[in-house]
Amino acid sequence: MTISSRVVGRGVMLLSCVAFLALCWRIRTFVTDDAWISVRYAENLAAGHGFVWNPGGERVEGFSNPLLVYVEAAAHLAGWSALSAARVLGVLAGVGCVVLVYLRGREVVGEVAARAATVLTAFCPPLAVWAVGGLETTLTALVVTAASLELARPTGGRPWLVGALLALLPWLRPEGLVLAFSLAVLSEGRALLDRAGRRGALRRLAWVGGLPVASQVALEALRLGVYGHLVPNSVIYKSGTGGLLDVAARFVAQGAPVVVLAAAGAVLATGRRRLLAVVPAVYLLGSVGTLNSVNAFSRFLMPTWPLLTLLAGVTVAGFFAAAPARRASLAAGLAVVSCAALAVRALPGNIVAADRYERSYMSCRAPAREDAARWLRTSTPSDAVFSVSDAGLVPARADRTAIDQFMLNEPAIQERGPLTAAGRAAFVVDRRPDVLVLASRSATEFRGVYGTDARIYASPQVRSAYRLSHIAAGARPGCGYALFLLTR
Repeated sequence: MTISSRVVGRGVMLLSCVAFLALCWRIRTFVTDDAWISVRYAENLAAGHGFVWNPGGERVEGFSNPLLVYVEAAAHLAGWSALSAARVLGVLAGVGCVVLVYLRGREVVGEVAARAATVLTAFCPPLAVWAVGGLETTLTALVVTAASLELARPTGGRPWLVGALLALLPWLRPEGLVLAFSLAVLSEGRALLDRAGRRGALRRLAWVGGLPVASQVALEALRLGVYGHLVPNSVIYKSGTGGLLDVAARFVAQGAPVVVLAAAGAVLATGRRRLLAVVPAVYLLGSVGTLNSVNAFSRFLMPTWPLLTLLAGVTVAGFFAAAPARRASLAAGLAVVSCAALAVRALPGNIVAADRYERSYMSCRAPAREDAARWLRTSTPSDAVFSVSDAGLVPARADRTAIDQFMLNEPAIQERGPLTAAGRAAFVVDRRPDVLVLASRSATEFRGVYGTDARIYASPQVRSAYRLSHIAAGARPGCGYALFLLTR
């Protein structure tokens, strides 16, 4: 009895889902500090404080994922954990990416390529890291993958569905409209130049491009009405303030085999399949000079991973296309398994590195932040004001008014723009908070983790007016991270 190709493909998909869930389970305790920023906004919104970082404070938009914040707020109102809601959504979206790559990818890139992409998507430790991390990364990946695959179908897909999917992007990430606009223009651009097909192309473009634009307009109207500005703080904070190729270089290093295969696949792809390369290309261009403050395991570029695996699958399938069908399928499978094994074990972004990062982060930085938040709750009056650079878990659980030393969550960044470390330090010192929470590389002597913290500590005003009251350190000795709490 011969097992059908469809059964084999479904088996590959199911095993890949299990493998992805196993990766998520292995690093299940990881939560990135930035996830707590969204949680703080969501909990304040659910509690009736409004769109604020500090209850009773000014309205401010320090988060970059409005849709996730609203979902978290709804979860909090329903009596569930806002953070747990984000993490469950992240894992489900990751599984959705694995399923989507196979079920929708078959029509676009073929059976062999879709199987290859399914395995490469699932066996990606960085994708699992950001699935459990508490941010919108895998949700964004699911949306851009679904929209790109729909557009890349030989028939051009259903424009209303693509438009509806792309309309979600502005609410998930600030760059959402750029991604939507690029896909819309490149998918319909050629047809617009053809007089015979222009009317149909315009109708498609009205759906594919019109819905995301309408969504962005609605978001900007809300943003202007609530905050009084059109650009979120995160765009001001990150744009043009990072190294030239820092973000892209790390991503390429962590996924080199797949990235190389995907580059070849973008060249080999024909027709509408080339649309699979649009989002990765836009992200790579957008990463130039961008500051990614949460760049561990390439969070900024991770939404492109499923699309890159589909392009890599095109290369794998093309390489074995001349061989007999059964031999080609076997050889392609072995090639993909080899790439997956390399991704899981040998590359900088392998599971060992992800596991080590999760253990280090959650036994070092997280406990120090929990200790600092606990000390602030129990050792300061309820109206105390403190400042901190790692402005996630500590403000979310300290139950005190906070000043963001990086200014991401400060309304003042809208007028002042992205300041230097010296400018940020001066901003904080001038505010004269009751407590300064400064990150150090050592628990025995202060060695600033960030330039802003180092400048605050060295300030003459701080030296004369503040004293060390508490050092919050991680559970693992010598982990290279501690929080020095100085009181005025």
